[in-house]
Amino acid sequence: MRSFLCSSLFRRSWRTAAAALLAGTSLAALPAQAQEPPAEKAEPAAEKSADAPADKPADAAAPEGDKTEPAKTEPAPTKPAKAKAAVPDMMGDTGDQDLYGVSDDAVPPGARMEWAKRRDIKVIQKRAVVKEGRHSVSFLGGVVPNDDFWTYITGGLGYNYYFSEDLALHVQGAYTYDQPTSLRAKLESNRPEGYELNVRLPQTLQGYATAGVDWNLMHGKFSFFGTGLNEFDAALSFGIGGVATRVTKKGVLEPAYRFDAAGSVGSYLQFYIADRWALRVNVHQLYYPAFDDVEGTATAGVSRPISFTLSLTWFTAPPE
Repeated sequence: MRSFLCSSLFRRSWRTAAAALLAGTSLAALPAQAQEPPAEKAEPAAEKSADAPADKPADAAAPEGDKTEPAKTEPAPTKPAKAKAAVPDMMGDTGDQDLYGVSDDAVPPGARMEWAKRRDIKVIQKRAVVKEGRHSVSFLGGVVPNDDFWTYITGGLGYNYYFSEDLALHVQGAYTYDQPTSLRAKLESNRPEGYELNVRLPQTLQGYATAGVDWNLMHGKFSFFGTGLNEFDAALSFGIGGVATRVTKKGVLEPAYRFDAAGSVGSYLQFYIADRWALRVNVHQLYYPAFDDVEGTATAGVSRPISFTLSLTWFTAPPE
């Protein structure tokens, strides 16, 4: 009996000690759990995918059918490039040509500015009427107004041969018909009654002929009331020749005729009205010896009449 009680007490004490031991172990674990930090929030899927194992390819994470294409971005609007001016097709493709019409391959690198300066020239359009190698005949008429007692009406012919567009040979001759001026008529009409007053001039011009060269200074174009472009030339004229004059010696009633050497300097404007026709306005001055009616010789100085003429010029056909 006594042994049964002892074994029962032993079993109860052993159970109590085991329960106390288990309770102490649980109480010791509670502070450690309280001191642990709270669990971090779940990272985004992108970060988790970065931690994926290296042996597993990234593309294998999603099925092939679930792949998404990258978003398309529209290009920014650009200004349209300015079109280059049309240039002649000298060489190469049109894309290789610059503003001067020369292929890039034909101009050494670094020589573009030098080439541009060489090409910097000023031009006008091509002549519509070509004169070089052509002949022309002119029908002229005009007046010599700078004589106090006579006004000379002139009429004649002219010839030109054009060596080039700027140089030509000219030959012309004119006959003059003298008319008394208002001064002479007034002097003769105011004579005293019963007296005859006759104004006698020692020398009057009868005609002239010259040959020389024409030097073209300028060629241009103009428009008259918008009817179209017309061409013209401006030139200087130099020549030598002779004049025929009628002279009257003092005390001699019958006039005589003289022939003297003469020089001519002038200029003209020539307006082209067609390929073979032109109008020319001439101004030239003659120089020849003046006649001394007392001595009867040409020693009285130099006569300088000015002639204004308008001529209609006909050209031969251009050379082949």
